[in-house]
Amino acid sequence: MGQFITLQDLFLTPIYLLIIYGILYFLRTSITDKEMKKFFILGYSVKVVGAIFFGLVFQFIYGYGDTFFYFAGSGIARDAFLNDMGSYWELLFQEMNNYSSSQTYNYAQRMPYYGDKPSFAICLIGSVFSILSFHTYIVTCLFFALISFAGSWQMYRAWADLYPVLKKQLGWAIFFVPSIFFWASGIVKDSITFAALGFAFSAFHFGVIRRKKTYANIFMLLLSLYTLYIIKLYILLCFLPALGWWFYTQYTKQIGSKFLRVVFAPFLLVIGGGFVFYSFNNLIKGTEYDLDRVAERAFITADWIHQMSDEGSSYDIGLDQMDGTIGSLIKLYPKGVFITLFRPFVWEVKNFNMLLAGLENLILLFLTFQVIKNQKWKVIFNRLKTEQMVLVCLIFTIFFSGIIGITSSNFGTLVRYRIPILPFYTIALVILGYKKPKIKKMRRIKV
Repeated sequence: MGQFITLQDLFLTPIYLLIIYGILYFLRTSITDKEMKKFFILGYSVKVVGAIFFGLVFQFIYGYGDTFFYFAGSGIARDAFLNDMGSYWELLFQEMNNYSSSQTYNYAQRMPYYGDKPSFAICLIGSVFSILSFHTYIVTCLFFALISFAGSWQMYRAWADLYPVLKKQLGWAIFFVPSIFFWASGIVKDSITFAALGFAFSAFHFGVIRRKKTYANIFMLLLSLYTLYIIKLYILLCFLPALGWWFYTQYTKQIGSKFLRVVFAPFLLVIGGGFVFYSFNNLIKGTEYDLDRVAERAFITADWIHQMSDEGSSYDIGLDQMDGTIGSLIKLYPKGVFITLFRPFVWEVKNFNMLLAGLENLILLFLTFQVIKNQKWKVIFNRLKTEQMVLVCLIFTIFFSGIIGITSSNFGTLVRYRIPILPFYTIALVILGYKKPKIKKMRRIKV
């Protein structure tokens, strides 16, 4: 694969960084909370480091990667913008099979991933930044990092609103997890889907739960969910049950009478659950996630990835136990959850990429044991019962990590796939492990 990072990157990157940081410092003045303000510039800076490091690793160590195909596709779309504006607008807003111009087809068919709607969408998003950056790879990465940071910041705003006393811990969980700022900062799907997840979480909290700027937030919620639907449907499918539970617990809590709550809560659960299932079923109909064939597809995917993986990064969750049925999928589900959250272990590391994941998993496992060891069981169970957001996090984590752990069969892909759940699982640990500071008693002074 060709050289995508050139002298143009070296010259233009500092200029664009100055412009972006100038805008961010201006926006920072509107943040009144001192604790949150600390994370604004720092949060983007971490993304910048991740984006640049990501590009350098793929250019000079691996020498290839999806990121370069996305970048190449964005360059072709940019050519359409410069030479034939009509074709460019068709590329952006028209379905692949409905282009009215042969010229548009000519541009589209030259782009990598033509025919693959999710990947093609990344090329089109990248084309906007390619236009702004004179088609410079690292600068385009900076824009992807900015989008990813914007989603992370919105997620942080929502969590800080929910738990004001935990702003510092929440900031660390959202901005400083290594896998997130490395894999979700460059020109890849993960940068866009992580941003969409952050915007969706924030819009649901402020628009649906808090009912602030309702119309604007609901619009943002729908746009974010649609982005997930187009690019990575499985994230949306795992996120919907968590949103459904959040909505249910929030609104049943508002029923003042205990008698009415007991009477209506099951009714609301059935109605709400039915609505979620109906939406879920319609989203997956005709896709690879269709319930009629999801277990079979999971087996085929896991087997294929396992065969294609090199010996050092592959793992076998127990493919001999899978027969393409839902029952065999459920049997392996707990193992899939554990693998997604805590593997590879440090002694399973075979390369630098796995080393970072292994160290991250070691910290995650340590934090989990710390919560179990240091927090009273009564407090943990009480928070699981009273703190609805812990269950929101765990529902998303369990739904997502189980299926990802089963189908990945490769630690390299697993590290990227699990990114969406990392802040949610870490935040669940923060909430469960939080201990209120003891109030110091004033000593009496004898007179």
